[in-house]
Amino acid sequence: VALCNVVSASPAKAATAVVLQAEKELKPWIAKDDLGQKMWRINQRIVKVIVELMRNHETPESLVILASASDVLLRATDGMLVDGEACTLPQLELLEATARAVQPVLEWGESGVMVADGLSNLLKCRLPATVRCVSHPSAHVRALSRSVLGAMLHAGSSINSDRKITLPAMNGSAPPYECTNVSNTDWQADIEKCLTWEAHSRLATGLPIQFVDNAAKELGCTISIEAS
Repeated sequence: VALCNVVSASPAKAATAVVLQAEKELKPWIAKDDLGQKMWRINQRIVKVIVELMRNHETPESLVILASASDVLLRATDGMLVDGEACTLPQLELLEATARAVQPVLEWGESGVMVADGLSNLLKCRLPATVRCVSHPSAHVRALSRSVLGAMLHAGSSINSDRKITLPAMNGSAPPYECTNVSNTDWQADIEKCLTWEAHSRLATGLPIQFVDNAAKELGCTISIEAS
């Protein structure tokens, strides 16, 4: 609760503090489950605070700070399929918040393009793991992973529509400035490729693809399954 209050009161300061803390503490550690087996764990508390900061679109400074800390965001979403539902859900929430932040960031104009590019790079990096989550044993994880993929599609359409940013000509003589830093990813095609790969992978090991098929239909994607 105290951390949430800090995030609400001063998002920029909170973002700086979280990044500094995350650089020290956001790393996997080994814990033991009820059967005494070693488990890979991630610091859920820090991930959840980053999610709250990422959801705050009213303070550009906090988003800039987080987007600039690409290593922290990568570590916060590392090992999504290694740990259980308790850790996977916050990581998916972070990816969803990241995808939903793209469009508001692009509304800043030129200054938001590089930030959006950094956010989209994180999403692209974690796309395969997100797709694998659509077959997770947990219904909550499956539902959230589909929501993340939908947010990625929406973010991709926002990026593509804002790829060309024209600034006013100086003294009427300078040509319009076209920004080319934003990722030119075809999210629809990439998601379809990952869904197809996941379906083939599961079929090859004798596992059902019902959840993959359902996700593809919900997202309006096509998966290609060739008969063997």
